[in-house]
Amino acid sequence: MNMINKKKILTVFIIACMALMLCACSKLKNTLPPLPTPRTETPAPTVDIFSQPAVTADVFAPAPTTDPMPAPTAELPAQMPVPPVVTPAPTPVPTPEPTPEPPREDPNTPHLFIENETLPQSMPRYGVADLYGDIYTDKGVIAMVTGRIFSNDSGEDVQICNFYPYTNTFSLAGTVNAQLIFGVLEPGSYTYIVSAIAENESYSSGSVVLIEHGFQIYYD
Repeated sequence: MNMINKKKILTVFIIACMALMLCACSKLKNTLPPLPTPRTETPAPTVDIFSQPAVTADVFAPAPTTDPMPAPTAELPAQMPVPPVVTPAPTPVPTPEPTPEPPREDPNTPHLFIENETLPQSMPRYGVADLYGDIYTDKGVIAMVTGRIFSNDSGEDVQICNFYPYTNTFSLAGTVNAQLIFGVLEPGSYTYIVSAIAENESYSSGSVVLIEHGFQIYYD
């Protein structure tokens, strides 16, 4: 019995709710403004494409040509001026200095000469050398003759002799030959030298070397 009553009550409640909803919708409809009337679109006129004359195109007519715009030409740079050719000045050739002439000798100056001279050769220790030769002058007299043996090893004279003949000729035999003794020389390197001075009044030849010859003394 209770179950049946609950169903009835529920049914009545649902019906009442629906009635209220319908009533509310009716009131809402009366309060809303009326909807606008839709516009009627006028259809666009149709064109019969078959009634229009066809437009023919001359397929053989050449298409219009458009002349291309010429490319702007760049201005050529102004030609650079060519520098003038400079011819180098010729190199001056130095003028050689004139060779100074030797002072002219006075005709009164005497000259010395030697002939028939002999020269010592390399020899063993205690050897003997014969020294010969004739000295003469073209003017004046022979004022001095010097004979010497020079040691190349020590750089000093080991034997020397001087003569003052004051004649126009002089022989080494018996003079220089007698004074220079080769047999007492120690083994080594030597130079035999003969020089002389001639005088003609106030003119002199100066010291003139007439012989300069090297030789060796060695152990036998």
